[in-house]
Amino acid sequence: MSKTCLIIGAGMSGLTAATELRTAGWNVTLVDKGRGVGGRLSTRRIGNSRLDHGAQFFTTRSTQFCRAAAAWQAAGWVAPWYTEDGHTRYRALGGMNALAKHLARHFHVQTETKIETLAVTGSHWQATSESGVTFEADALILTPPAPQSIALLGNLAPEVTTALSVIDYDPCFALLLTLDGPSLVPAPGYTRPAGGIIDWLADNTQKGVSEGPAALTIHATGAFTRKHLNTDPAEVTRLLLEDAAPYLGSTVTASQIHRWMYAKPVADNQSMCISAMHPAPVAVAGDALAGSRVEGAYLSGLAAARRICEIR
Repeated sequence: MSKTCLIIGAGMSGLTAATELRTAGWNVTLVDKGRGVGGRLSTRRIGNSRLDHGAQFFTTRSTQFCRAAAAWQAAGWVAPWYTEDGHTRYRALGGMNALAKHLARHFHVQTETKIETLAVTGSHWQATSESGVTFEADALILTPPAPQSIALLGNLAPEVTTALSVIDYDPCFALLLTLDGPSLVPAPGYTRPAGGIIDWLADNTQKGVSEGPAALTIHATGAFTRKHLNTDPAEVTRLLLEDAAPYLGSTVTASQIHRWMYAKPVADNQSMCISAMHPAPVAVAGDALAGSRVEGAYLSGLAAARRICEIR
């Protein structure tokens, strides 16, 4: 009989772990509380425009991730965008969420499934969703942000929750805009202002993700977002538009504002994954454990899957 693993979260870490375990012969169940897969590999539509909402690109440094990126490029899923500081930025064709959908193609991911409680029965994990559906598995991999994983585990794996408790994140407001003409974001469509409340701006049209005159993604700094967590969204939008004015160049035709509560780990943690064998095999993965990049999420998911294989 195949060994079973429940993976909570179908972002880059969860999808990578699922793929690795499937290759090793495991039976994998993937659940995600969102409407679709991807996590921060998120792409939204405003009218006919397509905008990458979270991660805008990825770079490659490790041998493992270089191989994965080369395979994705050969499959026609990703392509180079531009190179800076010796590292090529890769964009996903059709938006970053399209990459997540490609990675999820072998799995029936149960979306809109929020796990509410975890328990251990014998040497197995039991998870119950908000709607009362129960999942059982030999092993468990958690990929939500650290505070959410801690809340789920409770007192079940204290050494894991203790290690997770030191991880902190910066929140981030993401402002999505469509314009009636070209933007003034310099080529190739990505810039980091020297100061102010904006961390970076990306023009999805220049990147080749969106049609239309211009479709901008603007991420605020962590400091600004922390200060304005409880500010009216309309006021947050006004402040960001004011700071973004030099990069607009055209009239805003539509906007959406979203708050990522766990956008970026405050400090890099090179644990790769955190795991325990008791009371039942569990591993936690995510970009907070292997560098706050798409590559970090990939490497952490890979490490978590391999750790589960070792302890089972």
